[in-house]
Amino acid sequence: MTRFVTWKEFYSVGNASIDNQHRQILDIINDLYAALDDGDDFQTVKSLIERLMDYTNTHFQFEEKLMEECGYPNLERHRELHHELRHKTAGMRSHVNVVTGSDLLRFLKTWWLEHIQEEDQQYAPYLTASVSSR
Repeated sequence: MTRFVTWKEFYSVGNASIDNQHRQILDIINDLYAALDDGDDFQTVKSLIERLMDYTNTHFQFEEKLMEECGYPNLERHRELHHELRHKTAGMRSHVNVVTGSDLLRFLKTWWLEHIQEEDQQYAPYLTASVSSR
């Protein structure tokens, strides 16, 4: 299968659970890419978007809990970014017959890679400090 987005080690935040969750999210985006590329039916595509949304919610809850536990000072701003993604993805799911697959994929790839590389990297030192202080 051709991959639309590939995990790179420099995306790592130094926490195996979060890194694995990020990999899983990218895998779902790749499944969505494959479904769109193969011309799968509307219901399959919608189901993959819902799977991505469900997994994203699970990931965000886990990530926010860790950030809270390690005392990350920008937690509320990070939560707002998570909320914005949920809202935008829900809107795209609702309008999947209007939004092109390439627009959806480009949005998801850009959002996730930028979020992991820029936003999530900011809390990584707090996680490391929290673990080493235990």
